Amino acid sequence: MGAITTAAARARAHGGVFAAIACVVLVLVLLGTAVLDALAGSSTTGLRSSLASATGVDGAARWQIRMSADPDEQADAAASVLDRMIVPSGAAWERSVQTTPVEAETEGRPFDAVLLADPGLEGRASLVDGVWPDDPQAAGAADEAGPGAVATAVQATAAEALGIGLGDVVDLGDSARTRLVVVGTWQPVDASEPAWFGEPIVAAGLVDGAAGPFAVADEADLADLPAAVVVRWTATVDGATPERAAALRSTLPNVEPALRATDGIGTDGLAASGGLTATLDRLLAGLTAVRAIAPLPVLLLAFAGFAAIDRLAALLAAARRGETVLLRARGASALRLVAGTAAEVAALAIPAALAGIAIAWGVLDAVVPGTPRIPTTAAAVGVACVLGSIALVAGRAWWEATRPLLRGSGDEVGRIPRAAVAGGVLLVAVAAALTLWQFRLYGSPLVRDSAGVLEVDPVAVLAPVLVLVALALVGNALMRPIAHGLERVAARRPGLVPSLPMRQLARRAGLYASASLVTVLAVGGLTLTAAFAGSWQAFDRAAAASALGGDVRVAFAGRSVVSGPDPLALDDPFAGSARVDASLPVFTGEVRIGSEPATLVALPVHDADLAGLLPAAADVLVPGSPGAGVPTGATSLEVPVRVTAPVGVPGEVAVSAWVLGPGGDASRIPAGSFEVASGGGSGTATLPDVDGLRLLGFDAALTGSQGLGEVEVGFGGATFDGADAGAAPEPERTVRVSAERPSGRAPVDGGAEPAPVQVVLGAALAERLGAQTGDSLAFRVLTGGADVQATVAGITPAVPGAGDAGVLADLGALSAAAFRADAGVPASTERWITTADPTGVADGIRDGRTTALTATTRADASSSPLIGPAVAALWAGAGGALAFAAVALAALTAALARTRFGEVVVLRALGMPAGLQARSRFAELATAVGSAVAIGAVVGALAGLTTARELARAAVAGAPAGLAVDLRLDALPWAAALVAFLAIAAAVGLAAAASVRRLAATPGIREEER
Repeated sequence: MGAITTAAARARAHGGVFAAIACVVLVLVLLGTAVLDALAGSSTTGLRSSLASATGVDGAARWQIRMSADPDEQADAAASVLDRMIVPSGAAWERSVQTTPVEAETEGRPFDAVLLADPGLEGRASLVDGVWPDDPQAAGAADEAGPGAVATAVQATAAEALGIGLGDVVDLGDSARTRLVVVGTWQPVDASEPAWFGEPIVAAGLVDGAAGPFAVADEADLADLPAAVVVRWTATVDGATPERAAALRSTLPNVEPALRATDGIGTDGLAASGGLTATLDRLLAGLTAVRAIAPLPVLLLAFAGFAAIDRLAALLAAARRGETVLLRARGASALRLVAGTAAEVAALAIPAALAGIAIAWGVLDAVVPGTPRIPTTAAAVGVACVLGSIALVAGRAWWEATRPLLRGSGDEVGRIPRAAVAGGVLLVAVAAALTLWQFRLYGSPLVRDSAGVLEVDPVAVLAPVLVLVALALVGNALMRPIAHGLERVAARRPGLVPSLPMRQLARRAGLYASASLVTVLAVGGLTLTAAFAGSWQAFDRAAAASALGGDVRVAFAGRSVVSGPDPLALDDPFAGSARVDASLPVFTGEVRIGSEPATLVALPVHDADLAGLLPAAADVLVPGSPGAGVPTGATSLEVPVRVTAPVGVPGEVAVSAWVLGPGGDASRIPAGSFEVASGGGSGTATLPDVDGLRLLGFDAALTGSQGLGEVEVGFGGATFDGADAGAAPEPERTVRVSAERPSGRAPVDGGAEPAPVQVVLGAALAERLGAQTGDSLAFRVLTGGADVQATVAGITPAVPGAGDAGVLADLGALSAAAFRADAGVPASTERWITTADPTGVADGIRDGRTTALTATTRADASSSPLIGPAVAALWAGAGGALAFAAVALAALTAALARTRFGEVVVLRALGMPAGLQARSRFAELATAVGSAVAIGAVVGALAGLTTARELARAAVAGAPAGLAVDLRLDALPWAAALVAFLAIAAAVGLAAAASVRRLAATPGIREEER
């Protein structure tokens, strides 16, 4: 018989073991390739989807400067810089020109107009009526209007507010009397698109008294206007990949210096703005977190898979022990036997690896279409698995072929193997200790390099899996003493069951060791995965709530300070929705505490507390109740107005009443106008049909006095529907107005010293300020310029909607403080909605919107688009490890069937029934598996306790540092996977028991007949 024929015969004799090895290689390559390719593809997909969801300034960068005397040279110079620096990194840019407000009038009505020349306008806006300014029809309309007329298309909301339509003429206040002829009206397709850069006037049409934009075709028409003409270059991301995004992030800060250094740009006020850099920072940090998590499923698969192959290699070596002795006795060298075994493994492992790659790519194409195939990754995984399996199986064969003394059972090892095992365990323990020390030192697998860039630490990233493996080895070593303890307990009970299986388990601990190790490792990996997944999900929800506020956050464009009646301040536009549980008005804006910037969040504290939107530290905030209550059902307010001025002072005084809505946001209601010479009269304001109004006070605005004198305006007691409310301001509360100070306010509480506004500070901001509870501080609200005195009522890890550098206050108290400060009273800029269906509510708001707004859910603020696939990969790795544990258990039962054949025959000869032998074998396997599962659960819990929270924090980029991470278990998938494994293990045990029953029931069989 030839060598090849002999090798083939030997392989066929142990086809089951080789088939199991091939299956392990196939599954290992399949899962490894699928995990790595899916993570690579999901990183790109998650990055692009996150960038696509970025709105306004968060998704763009802008550089702007005054238009130079040579606009063409300026444009060419900027284009050369931007094309060289940001386009290769996946960014696209557009140039536009816009003016500051220009005095204009139409049909005798003056207003301020903002003009825009934007070549990309037609791609981002839709016509409501008419044509675009570059249409031939527009040129004809301009010619008909006379020399110097320019065709324009105006934002539709502005056109409606100004009462202008097609064919109307707008005269600009320049010396040449430029005329604009309205040829069209337009609306932005999506005002939140980053290319619009979040400009309120684009969305709202009217902002702070300025109307527009009035779009023109040629930017040269803007050059001679009596206003600042600003050139803007707006960059957005186009076709991002992780590599290009990182390159763009590193390039963006260098663009402004490069523009400054370029001839032809000019030096008149070059400025850079936009939140794209911060957005890229957050997303790149998320991608780095993915790279920190990605090794975990791969390492878990590798350890469990190769442990399973090692178990199969041991089984093959034990089964071939007689063959090995015979062949060595007939002159076969150890090298020849090992080479033959390696060839056998390679002949099966290589096709299995290729099949695994093909299946992985097919599954990815079906489940995640568009996932890129990375041949180098697949090749690396396949080669590693094939070589690893060959090394393990051939190593076992080498050991068997070179042993000086042969043992029969295969479950005893000599001193050298035991020393090698002990040395390996010690090495793994030391490595785990070092990596854990590094992990705990940084508190994360991520660390910032010398340039401040977040990177994966190559040592700390190994800590979770190495700690798991080290604990699994220690736990597996406990199997022997546990088995001896069970033996002693079982020996006290009568009968062969359970004493016989426990005795067998204690005396054959070495035979169970490999299968037990794979099970401990698999169950430990499953528990660690569940601990990380549960902790990440809880922390991600907390971080999203901190970043967003409500379940749905609706931001209105173009709102700044209260200037007149405000329907949004007094009427909840979402109150009628059955799916909305609560809808609260919120103001968010920037404040300065000394020189320290912070984000202020003001909302109705009482309602927010009921809606569960406030952190625990905000319970100390007392809802503000400024002003005087308006009687329920009141429809009108009357107030006596006295106007006194020196003789001959012309002009008119407009009077308004200021009220707070039930949520604390303010509205200014006209109460009449009085000629200065008239001496005053009775002011009347029509109140909205809203319960819970409060009257803040009144204001007077003087116009047309020509600077000839000061006017005194006095307000008497207010009445509602003709009845005395008993809550009037001080008698003859007066304000003085003049041309230099044309407006003044009279609070209803007169000159009483207002109480400081209570605030809650984010932990990071409080630390920077050195502030503690009870301290006094002052801040300036940039929107409106109000200087507010405040008291620190509490400190919280994170302020909802602002993070750990935020300031939380009651909206009513803030509105009253700004009113008393005679500054701009901030209007609520957002609505926070609590709902059980955030996605459905947000979609409904977007589809039915009648004003410019953006609706964001907590899912939009979640790290799931980037981290979710990594967590899924970790679950896949844990599932693969459980599959390998099942293979190892099957291999163990095969080994038991072969090595304990004689035991079955002897026990039958001694009179032990077949059924009792079967139950004994099942009890033995069940106890071994149950012990391994219990130890694995403890091992996984310990590994999760030491690493899961830090991994969860690293996975949520940009989360407030003071926000605690709670250790949670994602119990449902953990329990489902564990039950499925136990079911498979039970099936294997039942099959082994059935095999024992059949063997024990077969008459006439002898041990030598094996």
